[in-house]
Amino acid sequence: MSEQILLPYDVPRNLDRDAWFLYETTSIPYYELCARLCEEFAHFFNKLVTGHQAHGMGRVDYWVSRYLTHAENIRRGIEFVRTAGDYMPMLDFLSSASSDYRGLIENAFGYETRDEWEKEFERMSYACGTGAAVLRNNKWKGLNWLNRESLNEQDRRLLDNSNVVGDKSTAIQHLTEYQLAAIPAAFPTHPIDRSVQAKPGDRCPRSGVWVPAQWADEGAGDFSLAFCVEGRPMPPAYQILGLEKHVISEAEPEHGLPEFASYSPKTKAVDTTWYFVHKPDVRGGEQPNPQSPLRLRCEANKPCPREGWWFTPAKADSRRHFKQGEVMPEFSTDYGLTIWQWDTNQQD
Repeated sequence: MSEQILLPYDVPRNLDRDAWFLYETTSIPYYELCARLCEEFAHFFNKLVTGHQAHGMGRVDYWVSRYLTHAENIRRGIEFVRTAGDYMPMLDFLSSASSDYRGLIENAFGYETRDEWEKEFERMSYACGTGAAVLRNNKWKGLNWLNRESLNEQDRRLLDNSNVVGDKSTAIQHLTEYQLAAIPAAFPTHPIDRSVQAKPGDRCPRSGVWVPAQWADEGAGDFSLAFCVEGRPMPPAYQILGLEKHVISEAEPEHGLPEFASYSPKTKAVDTTWYFVHKPDVRGGEQPNPQSPLRLRCEANKPCPREGWWFTPAKADSRRHFKQGEVMPEFSTDYGLTIWQWDTNQQD
């Protein structure tokens, strides 16, 4: 059992950096990236299965199909966000995509080839897991705050455990390492709008980033911003009490072994007044061009939306040129759905 030691939290805060991170990881382009990474992982895993001549072994083909399904579900979630402003289906879709590691590893083939696919999985899982974590407090924290007097001891402890805490410098570093976002040289100003405010438990009046009064008015550096979803109960504010040091194994100097430890923020749910934090105006808006390579895709048996070179993870060496309006073919394989993707390399 690990020993827990509370260390002081004295990290310098930057509202514009943290707000940028929350808006970035709840954007349509970011969600589309998550879907594309699921497809790429399915494609990679399928090639691995083929290379090991393992098709039909255990449930390996199921995992290929499952990650194509994750990609399709995330794109369904994008339409919920785009057309209805509903982020909650996306929470479940991203969580599922990021939490399949155990199933993959328990598959005999997955365990034996873990070193070959783990790096690809980590990038996709981090992207999806981060997107899910940013949304998770919207699921039940606001309702639990309203009912906090009737909570049992275990639920009270869960209420004090925020999913998104602390400054985002480390998280942004991971976005850079995994090449998940273009980090601006200087984070743009995110204006605070005190005319748009809400209390914990109130229905959120507007989806976006919110800052607690303790930070906005008092300059407290130990509180977190939150991305809140319109119509969902606002969560409590989270004060960071310190960092819990979890000693996994103690140092053994006589054997030359160092101490191994991990650190996680310990938080407390508190009352506040939330203020809305605007996203800076960006020329051209945040939505990608519908014909952008980031989003361009086409299901089998549908007309090609744009003339050019396409490929599908459902078949090896599938890259070919299509004319606009030409019906995209379907392949009957163990891979699952045939989804054609625009090739960023349009050279013959």
